[in-house]
Amino acid sequence: MARLSENVKYYRTVKGMSVRELAMKAGVSSSYIYAIESGARGSNLTKLEKIAEALEVPLQRLWEEKKYP
Repeated sequence: MARLSENVKYYRTVKGMSVRELAMKAGVSSSYIYAIESGARGSNLTKLEKIAEALEVPLQRLWEEKKYP
């Protein structure tokens, strides 16, 4: 779950999006994005698909191990 949290936040910041912008683009609440990024919430596959689409990354990338710069 930590990897998912880190990757959502990473891709959001790389895209220059605020939590609110991502939430609006994905059709979910800002509190849901905050909860995902903090690791405090279990994932809902349908919502994660929308988040990945909004971030313009394949869904599986949200779980991949990344080596951040």
